[in-house]
Amino acid sequence: MASDELIDVRQRIATYSVEELNATADAYFSRLDNWDYLLAKPLAQIGEAPELLQCFAHVVEGLNLAPDMTVLDFGAGACWTSRFLTQLGIQVIALDVSASALHIGQALYQRMPVVGDQPKARFLPFDGYRIDLPDASVDRISCWEAFHHVPNTAHVLKEMVRVLKPGGIAGFSEPGPTHSRAPQSQAEMRNYRVIENDVVVEDIWKDAKAAGFADIRIAAFAATAPLLSLDEFSRFVDGRGKHEGQQIAEAVRGYLAGRRLFFLYKPGRAEQTDSRRRDGLEARISATLSPGSVPGFLRIQVRVLNSGSATWLGRSARVGAVHVGVHLYDAARVLVTHGYHVHYGLAGDDPDAPVGPGEVRKVDFEMPAPATGRYVFEIDLVSAGIAWFAECGTAPVRIAASIPLD
Repeated sequence: MASDELIDVRQRIATYSVEELNATADAYFSRLDNWDYLLAKPLAQIGEAPELLQCFAHVVEGLNLAPDMTVLDFGAGACWTSRFLTQLGIQVIALDVSASALHIGQALYQRMPVVGDQPKARFLPFDGYRIDLPDASVDRISCWEAFHHVPNTAHVLKEMVRVLKPGGIAGFSEPGPTHSRAPQSQAEMRNYRVIENDVVVEDIWKDAKAAGFADIRIAAFAATAPLLSLDEFSRFVDGRGKHEGQQIAEAVRGYLAGRRLFFLYKPGRAEQTDSRRRDGLEARISATLSPGSVPGFLRIQVRVLNSGSATWLGRSARVGAVHVGVHLYDAARVLVTHGYHVHYGLAGDDPDAPVGPGEVRKVDFEMPAPATGRYVFEIDLVSAGIAWFAECGTAPVRIAASIPLD
């Protein structure tokens, strides 16, 4: 083959078996003597970092994630996306046809450990045909720059539907419909015998629909933001800037010539919003303060109504358990101690049970009294690891009192 002869990716797919392409992928990673570039992603090169980070952000947003969800990171490669998801509190399953790539990914986790007590990642080899997971076992699938390497896309989409839970989402960040003809793609196919396929969402949707997906949505954005003057920006924000709007639309269209970021949705009832996210966290709180049963303690009785749309998780939840908390201010409303006392869980027959929208809980507890003086006690709810309810718009209860109580 002449070095300047254009490689037809469709012919390449027809020429090699899935097993041969798997072996090629593993050979690519196994021959690497220096892993620095892969371990440093997405911050390995200044030129590519902005797009990688923005595409990652858009996929994360579109997947509507919550901590402790199980996410299959399809085609994880050296696992920088897997590690980022783990840092977000996700239970990640990093899947790849290359055992060598997953080995590099494990080294990434060892060299750059995630911060805090997050779920452990799982590394899962893929034979190119069957994902070694039970039916309906993952909440989401993420796929960054990997699907265009897949030769048997229709079959893989069926596997994705199989392992997704009802209402699950698969999110993809991929190159565009002319990707195979780009100089770098041609060089990659010529030198490494890989697949650099064109990503035509109309064709993918046809196969995805046949596989059992119910819908597709495509993100419209530009990784490079047009820079406007102050006057242009003001006109655009105020809705007066027709020219500026056209300029931004042209930037988006230009970027999307080479980018497809899309989401596939499995039919079924999606999970209800819960307190692992800030969305829908709202309560109506009433409270009283009285002397405790022993000297030096205060008794607080609280009634809370879940007036939002999110279910509050019970005391045993790793992230998102809802508790009653008290902040302490002095008489001038200057903060003395944030989170002066937290009472874990909401009272009831089962404090580990969730509290649905419209439900009421009553909490009665005692806490140590502060030193003698005048204070304001602010009673609020907190979703552990997520947010205080006041930060989401709930009005906390404030009680001014002198210590010791009269």
